[in-house]
Amino acid sequence: MEGEVAAPEEELVDKFNICQPCERETRGFLARTGIKATVGLVLIIVIILGILYGMYVSGYNAVQAKDESVKKLAADVDTQLQRRYDLIPNLVSSVKGYMQFEQQTLERITQLRSQWMATSDTSQRVSLSNQIEEALSKIILTYENYPELKSDRTVTRLMDEIAGTENRISVARTYYNDGVRDFNIHLRTFPNNIFNENGFLGAKAWGYIVYPQYSATQNAQNTVPQVNLTLAQ
Repeated sequence: MEGEVAAPEEELVDKFNICQPCERETRGFLARTGIKATVGLVLIIVIILGILYGMYVSGYNAVQAKDESVKKLAADVDTQLQRRYDLIPNLVSSVKGYMQFEQQTLERITQLRSQWMATSDTSQRVSLSNQIEEALSKIILTYENYPELKSDRTVTRLMDEIAGTENRISVARTYYNDGVRDFNIHLRTFPNNIFNENGFLGAKAWGYIVYPQYSATQNAQNTVPQVNLTLAQ
């Protein structure tokens, strides 16, 4: 009709010489493309979440296996330490009966041994054992540097038995430390550190903590402790 204004779509079609059926087809194609892109994005997200959830499950199973391995290795160390620490009461008694020794060192090693015997927690046992070895190293250093001690057969026999346990303890501790290192690395590595602290999509956090390692004693230091040695009259 004369005087009527063409619709914007009709102007666009006339301007670019596009037929209306072609325009509708183009719009349909764009709509389908947008839907496919959205579906593709959703699928990618689902795949990523599935992979992460699989890593959560496999990581949790692995950390449980590694935790049990560390506990077994810790028990092996405890077996060897038990033999060594069973000698401490007799050693302390023999040293006391022969000379005036640093009372504080003897009381500390006796107290630490009692605490070690009373707990079954692996972390506490490792910490206490490191302290016992530190205190015991003072007695060993004193024995090595004072000939008067070596003249007592009981003390010498106990020292030999303590030294005889050292190799087995050292091997057991090496295996334990290797197991702990493997466990701790697994727990601290991404994304396991996230799973352990926060969980994943509603799944609970693992809640594990790193294990301590056995440390070397101070026997390697060339400092002889200050000991008040007076032969019994």
